Amino acid sequence: MTQRRKTLQLVSLAVLAAAAVFVTGALGAGARHGALNGKKVGVIICTNQNPFCAAWANSVKSGLEKQGASVTVLTSVFDPAVDAQNMNRLIADKPDLIISVPASASAIVPSYIRAKQAGIPILGAIGRQSPDGAKLVTAEARTDDPALGKFAAMNLVEGMKKAGFTKGNVIALTGTASQNNVTDRMGAFKAYMKKFPQYKIVSIQDTNWDQATSAKVAQQLFSKYGSKGGIQGAYGMADNMAIGIIQGAKQAGVKVGVAKKGLIVTGSNCLAVGINAIKAGTEYGTGTQAPQVEAALAVSVAAKILNGQKVPKVSYVHEDRITKANVAKFAKLCTF
Repeated sequence: MTQRRKTLQLVSLAVLAAAAVFVTGALGAGARHGALNGKKVGVIICTNQNPFCAAWANSVKSGLEKQGASVTVLTSVFDPAVDAQNMNRLIADKPDLIISVPASASAIVPSYIRAKQAGIPILGAIGRQSPDGAKLVTAEARTDDPALGKFAAMNLVEGMKKAGFTKGNVIALTGTASQNNVTDRMGAFKAYMKKFPQYKIVSIQDTNWDQATSAKVAQQLFSKYGSKGGIQGAYGMADNMAIGIIQGAKQAGVKVGVAKKGLIVTGSNCLAVGINAIKAGTEYGTGTQAPQVEAALAVSVAAKILNGQKVPKVSYVHEDRITKANVAKFAKLCTF
């Protein structure tokens, strides 16, 4: 941990919550006077049809524009080919910085090489970069995905025990499998679940961060395993996906929640729909990957790069686990 702290900047939730206020309007004196006047920033990010992506992109754009920067946001539906096209457009525009949230950390590397050749620094955001990509970016502003994956497993194990399941089948519906944040969350999720062999992961499906797809796939899995002991635990990697699972369960006639000794569902980022479901008892828990807080870290690091300041190679947002026991503490944070 000592060596890790030498190379990584870990940012506490309290600090980033304060930074989120900074993003949404309570700017310091330097920002009010346009600390980034004349700077151009390009952003590639996932589709604004996804609630997390939309909230993150809007917060980053707002936070940098309020400091005087000009920001161009280009999106794709988790499509590496479109990401490459968007990177080409941004490179041609010669911005002072590109913030990259790619659909594929490996597929984006050729675009990073072109940006580096053009003298454009890159800030990788949210998910971990590939080894080759990490060498090419100036810095990374990351989610602590292993923590979120572990929290999801903790939520399922705790919830299934409370519901009285001495054994059970577990499904995991993930975000886009080509993304390293998905890989990192699932690695930590599986590692924790191995400690509880009575709860078996029977299916892992890529539902592309989409609520409707998650609902459809969940229904199919409830049907498939109906004669094989049923499904007792379900991980939807984002809160909208967890809600999709809950919708699918209700449509399939599957009971949900500890109170009904039914299906235990967890997310691993926090959106308003998830917070409401936790309060209602249908979603057991989630994690604090709040888009405006994640965006605040990206804005903070981006502003330092644009101002010529030294930044750590990797900065993390500190994440927390959310259940009904502490949901009130995080409700205001998870407003999107």
